[in-house]
Amino acid sequence: MKFNTIKRLAVLVIAGSFLTVAFNNCGKPKANEEEASSGSYAKLSDEPCEDQLMNFYSRSYQPFLLTNCSSCHSTGPGKGQIANKDTQVSYKDFMQIGYSKVSANAISDGHNIPYSGSHHTQTINDLKITWIKALSEYDLCLGGNGEVQEVLTIKQRATFALTPKTIPTMGDNEERRVEFTLASDLSQLKDTPVPNLYGAKMSFMVRKVLKGTDRTYSIHSPRLYGATQDIRVKGIFTKINGRYIQYSTNFVFADSKIAKNSTEASAASLISTGALTIAGAMFPDDTISFDFELLEKTEIPPPPPPVFLSFDGTKTFLAPAGGSIDPVAPPNEVTFTVRLDKPSTEVVTFTYSIDTTAICNGGTVNASCLPDVYSLLCPGGNCPHANSAKVGLARSVVGASFNRFDWDYKLNGTSFSFEPGEVVKSFTVRTSKDIRYEENKVLTIKLEAGIGNIQVVAANSLGRIVYNKIMNPVPSNGQMTYTKLMNGGTLDKTCTECHNSTKRDGGYDIRDYELMISSNKQILVPGQDKVVYDASYNKIVTAVSLMYRRTLPQFTPESLLMPRLKTLTPAEYNDVENWLTNGAKNN
Repeated sequence: MKFNTIKRLAVLVIAGSFLTVAFNNCGKPKANEEEASSGSYAKLSDEPCEDQLMNFYSRSYQPFLLTNCSSCHSTGPGKGQIANKDTQVSYKDFMQIGYSKVSANAISDGHNIPYSGSHHTQTINDLKITWIKALSEYDLCLGGNGEVQEVLTIKQRATFALTPKTIPTMGDNEERRVEFTLASDLSQLKDTPVPNLYGAKMSFMVRKVLKGTDRTYSIHSPRLYGATQDIRVKGIFTKINGRYIQYSTNFVFADSKIAKNSTEASAASLISTGALTIAGAMFPDDTISFDFELLEKTEIPPPPPPVFLSFDGTKTFLAPAGGSIDPVAPPNEVTFTVRLDKPSTEVVTFTYSIDTTAICNGGTVNASCLPDVYSLLCPGGNCPHANSAKVGLARSVVGASFNRFDWDYKLNGTSFSFEPGEVVKSFTVRTSKDIRYEENKVLTIKLEAGIGNIQVVAANSLGRIVYNKIMNPVPSNGQMTYTKLMNGGTLDKTCTECHNSTKRDGGYDIRDYELMISSNKQILVPGQDKVVYDASYNKIVTAVSLMYRRTLPQFTPESLLMPRLKTLTPAEYNDVENWLTNGAKNN
């Protein structure tokens, strides 16, 4: 992998190659380690560029290796002298082995715990970043362009291999399962001994995909299960008929820890959610196998204790009534607060969804069925209207075809997280500003656990917004309403073909009331369009809304009159004018 943008890493380094890196190592350094990591500069090579790199090595990787690897890799018994206190000896073997392999062994839970292991991951990541920077400067010093290339190929990275198995016979677009028993099917490719992974098995799904006339193999859902100890899997390299799939990326960077006693059917056994597509000719005797960069026993720490989530304080709200038609005014919103019973020690997430369960028996709430809703609509058991206790489900915009003029709520987001130490979160739901006279509605929000050890308190997992619509003013007799114009009425029949959520001719969707009133083109200016008659009964029109002006010849050239594709009948024109001149309400 080339690091063409390596200069971006400069912010991670202080004063170029003379960086002194701090580490979180166990124990106090010995005297020779203090010497190796001191600030003094020694001449280590007659070649100036390499001398600079070696001195940087003595202040970066070498102190870590001295602290953690000297018992095996100084003068033996392990191979190489990367942890020798002599910088020249240590550097020579380090460069020969390569920083990638040294780094991989340093974070391996199966290499030599506790001197190696995943607890060094952050330290090694920092070392790798600074070392790549140093290599880039070394290349620039030699007259290069500062590029750094990883030297380990897939073959060099592979440590263990599974015995090849014939791909099962299958039809087009069918899939079959291939299983391996690690105790019998796993062998070593290098001098690293095969770990005793008792009872462990692995399976992969192989699918024969047909697209047009092309057939490909799709490999997905690698799983590890049945082990009696926790296992770490890193780097899965796929082989078909003994040849590596070099372009594979989905499993090459896999790095998962699978808990002991995981079953194949459980999500805990899944190593990677990726899929690998393999093109090429297919034959009945095709074989498949997998090599691994790392396959070892590990220890997964127990999960933190669960935290419990519930609504906090008020959880049933009456939706704001009416609302402002001022486009710069804040939207109507209801704020819900949720709380954990204690701070989490990890990041945990939750989502909320809309519960569409039927409301009570026939949609009538009472003191025993949705009493919180009933108390808002009928305070003290007194319903101000005969139909006050009759409640329907609130609805929102769904897709492009839904009547956008008749929405009740919009969600501002459905997934939220608690950082470690946080206890309280709030989220908002936007409510409509419509003033229609219709049945009351209720929106029920259900909390659901997300990522992390988080659980929802069932008894306190539902929040509600109640829409008290039945108390809205009833339009006077003969007054046209937006609902009538849109429910199969004049605007619906003559305007939505062009002014919809997909085309938005003129920059608006006629189903979206708020979009029209917020448009800087003044598509709709509620309350500003007027019709009066003088003493001689001449009609005097004040047309402010563009929707109104474009239907009147005195304001618009004939070629621009609306609707463009149809002609309004006198009755249809009167309906639109009636609505506009009576305030153009979202009613």
